[in-house]
This record gives sequence, structure tokens and C-alpha cells, in this order.
Amino acid sequence: MGFQGCRSSDAVSSLMVRRTTASRKATKTAVAVSILALVTTIGSVWCGGTPDRLPKAAASNPPETVPGAGSSSPAASTLGAPERRRSFADSIAGSPHIALGVPADADSSDDILLDEQAYVVSYNPTRNGPNWVAWQLDRSHFGLAHRRDDFRSDPLLPALSYHVEPRDYTRSGYDRGHMCPSADRTRDAEQNSLTFLMTNILPQVHELNDGPWKKLEEYERVLANEADAQLYIVAGGIFADTQPVIGPGISVPTANYKIIVALRTSQTATDVGSQTKVVAAVMPNNLTAGGHAWTDFLTSVDEVETATGYDFLSRVAEATQRVIEASVFEPAAAPKRRSPRRTLAPDGIR
Repeated sequence: MGFQGCRSSDAVSSLMVRRTTASRKATKTAVAVSILALVTTIGSVWCGGTPDRLPKAAASNPPETVPGAGSSSPAASTLGAPERRRSFADSIAGSPHIALGVPADADSSDDILLDEQAYVVSYNPTRNGPNWVAWQLDRSHFGLAHRRDDFRSDPLLPALSYHVEPRDYTRSGYDRGHMCPSADRTRDAEQNSLTFLMTNILPQVHELNDGPWKKLEEYERVLANEADAQLYIVAGGIFADTQPVIGPGISVPTANYKIIVALRTSQTATDVGSQTKVVAAVMPNNLTAGGHAWTDFLTSVDEVETATGYDFLSRVAEATQRVIEASVFEPAAAPKRRSPRRTLAPDGIR
């Protein structure tokens, strides 16, 4: 549920570019007072404050969204902006990662949609980071591939957008926090490597990245390892009107959110019902996150929508959305953790 004006169609009038296997071609600030107040209150109560803020970046106009040089549509460069965007929308429509709907808000001007094969990204060229990252997860994504640790800029971004580099995080005090975690993509080296593109990364304090955020990642893999299970996951940041920045203007989120919908492998958006397991969490991106269980930060999808301005699960029936998006997951229903197939290093490094 959420922004009704966004729900008329899954098509998003924003630039979409596509990554092919053979060749990898080149939030909103409407933060609800309720969520921000919650995050601020948590910080003041648990540790008496938040980390020192870094200097504010100089204001700049958002770069023009243009198609990547290697667009899969040969005629893309000759199309007008609306037609070009529809062309890219058609090219991404079949991605399994957005089977429950493309998260959308009222303003698509800062949504550059990238199909990375391993996941789909809505990239914000003003904040120099993802608005959201969506991915599908089941047993087929797990294997023996080692963590690649090859953080790098994303060549799929339009030339006029700043391409964040790993060095932009050097001595920033923040980890390079994965949205789609590397441990969710261990089937092969290429899939794992894709999770280290900087378009999949947001600044996170280590206490969050290596604390409850990591534990929630582990929980999603427990769910995905169940027989006949598949998950649809979306994660991103929540930003204040004025936020700290690192490097050349990379915005630091006030909090991070994640939404997990658990289905069976044969199920689609039409099978989502009032009893479908939906997990939503909002975690403060400050020192207070350390030492707390991920279940301490459970909330509803409605609250995430209010805080981000994005409408999620748009392909799910409206009546069902009203039920599942208003509910808060009961941690008592969480399955016991089984031994993982293999142990991987934490996703975040400074």
C-alpha cells in the first residue's frame, strides 16, 4: 500500500539499462517524522547521541539520465525520453527480482534502474547510492564460490553520473555496506562479484553492518535454504532532509530498511495471501545498532513506505496488501538457525 498515485502501473518512467551475460554494458527525502523520530529516540536513549556528522556536500544539480552506451535496444539512442524509458522498462520487465512489483514513488527523476542480473538497482545520481536494491533468493543461488571482495565502480551507470569508487570510503568511518549481500550469491564467482559493484553499496557504521544487519542477512539465508522456498527481498536507505556525506557527495542514510517476502518456488505475486510471511525492519545507521538483535527493529511495510516514499509489492492484490503491509512479523515464528553450508567473511569492510 502507500502512495496510491504510484500504484496505477508497474511501469516506472525512469531510465533503465541492462547488463547482459556476454558483456556487462555501460530516497527519497520524504522521510516520515514517525520513523525519524523513532531512530533519533533510539539513539538518544541507547547511547546518548549519534556519531559526529561529516561536512555537508556542496549542492549540485542531478545529472541528466541518459541510456548506457551498450543499451540492448539498438534504436534507444533515437528515441525521445518517454519512449526511451518505456523501451528500457520493457527490457527489464521479465526480471525475476521484481516479480512482486517495481518499487516506485511519485518522482522518478532520480531513479536510474539497472539490471545487474544478480539483482535490480534503483540508483540515485544525486545521493550517489541506491534508492533500493531488489533480488530473488532460493537454494539455487548458493554454492561454493568464495567472496570476491572486488569492490569497483559500476560501468553500467550513465557517463554523466558520478561513478563511486571504493576509495571514496577510505577513512570515512563507514563500512561499504551491501544491500544484496555477497553471501546471497555464492553459486559462482561472477554472481558473487556482481554484489561488489558500488551501486549495491551504502555507507553503514560497522556496528550496524557487522551487527543486526548481518544477522538479518543470515536469517534470510535460513529461510531460503528451506525446501521449496523462494524469497523476494528489497533493501535500501532512509534519508533525512539534511544528511552527512562522505567522499565526493555520497549521502549517508539515517537508517537502513529491508523487506522480505517468503513464498514457495511455484508461487507468484497472485499467490501472496494474508498468511504470507513478510518481514520488514528499519535499523538506525549509528552506534546504537550494535549489541541489538535484528528483531529489535521489526516494523511494518506500511512504515517503510511512509519513511521512504516508495510503494512496494505493487503486483500483489490491493486487499492483500492492506493486510500484510500493516502487520509486523512475529519473531517467535522464526525458524531455528541451521548450520550454514560454508562460512563467509562479513560483507562490510572499511
